[in-house]
Amino acid sequence: MSPDESATDLYAAREAEKRRRLRRARTGATGLLLLMASLALFALFVGHGRGGWGYLAAFAEAAVVGALADWFAITALFKHPMGVPIPHTAIVPQNKVRIADSLGQFIETHFLLPDVLAKRIDAFNPARRLAVWLARPANARQLTEQGTQLFRFLLDMLDDPKLAHLVRDLAVKRLGQLDLGSRGAALLQLVRHAGQHQKVFDGVVRAAISRLDTPNAHDYLAGVIANEFNVLRWVALDEAGGRYLARKLIGATSQALERSLAEPDHPLRQAFDRQFGDWIDALGHDPETREQLAQWQRRLLDDEGLQQGLERMWRDALGWLRHDLERDDSQIRAKVGAAVKQFGLRLRDDTVFVDWLNARLRTFAAQSLARYRGEIGVFIADQLKGWDDKVLVDRLELNVGIDLQFIRVNGTLVGGLIGLLIYTARQFAGV
Repeated sequence: MSPDESATDLYAAREAEKRRRLRRARTGATGLLLLMASLALFALFVGHGRGGWGYLAAFAEAAVVGALADWFAITALFKHPMGVPIPHTAIVPQNKVRIADSLGQFIETHFLLPDVLAKRIDAFNPARRLAVWLARPANARQLTEQGTQLFRFLLDMLDDPKLAHLVRDLAVKRLGQLDLGSRGAALLQLVRHAGQHQKVFDGVVRAAISRLDTPNAHDYLAGVIANEFNVLRWVALDEAGGRYLARKLIGATSQALERSLAEPDHPLRQAFDRQFGDWIDALGHDPETREQLAQWQRRLLDDEGLQQGLERMWRDALGWLRHDLERDDSQIRAKVGAAVKQFGLRLRDDTVFVDWLNARLRTFAAQSLARYRGEIGVFIADQLKGWDDKVLVDRLELNVGIDLQFIRVNGTLVGGLIGLLIYTARQFAGV
């Protein structure tokens, strides 16, 4: 059984018990009225109101009058007595709107006070009580499980096609607003200041050297040279000459490239540094370069494949999180449990943090109450106004009806005693 079902069953049981007690109290008060009426008739018809019977008759008659008067007054609060629309009866239903407004204003004025709430929070010390509660392992496990359930609920809520489209559109919009030129220039400037762009130069040069020193490169360059020097064909030296010149050119080029790797101030390296700086400047300030980059950015973001990819990334991320939650060794559950444990330990050991948290809770509650107290009063009044008259009467009778039935009993007995006192006084006075 869930906590909500348990609370509902408990509330229903309490309501049923209230109704049983109300029926018993109403039956008792009505029974007492009938008893007094029976005693009055018995004293009048049997004793003819003489002697001691007169005292009994006076008590019983006055008790009946008191009981009927209180019955009428109590009934008039909730309905028309015996269904007769007597003026100033059915007071609660007839004045429901005024009562609701008055009750809402009364609660707002006398109960929803920020200063009073702040003092109650200080006395309650919520942070310390939470620390004590979290110190119990069962409670910490329960909070961890509830946090995991909340995370699972959020994942189910986020796994919606409309939300996926919204996330995609927001991502595309934000990427479209991104100034790639300035951001790229700033990033490359950091790379240049750190000297990391020289590593790029080193990598390109080493790759060039390794590609040059291959048979394919030698053959290709030899063929190009042989085709350019047609005269060598007449002496059958075109291929040999081409290979010789190619070997010389590749060797010279490789030596020059290797020197650029070894010498920090090599002209080729400096030229690359200047070119890198020109790229940075163009990204940051050259209108034509920035416009070309912006056009490329727009074409990329308009690409349907990119947009579908963003949606897939969103769904894949949700799927991974949901899959993790189903595992016995869930990383998310472990993280939530560790966070709960760490929070509990800090509440236990860090008095400064406890005081800070209590102060924040106090300030937040007081400010929220000061801001919304009017709305709370109106909400209470509107709820009462929205109740059906029968429901409102039933709610009030169920909660205060028992005490009202005891008023009927008291009215019966007090009325009888007053009648007896008056009768006794008349007897002594000889009236």
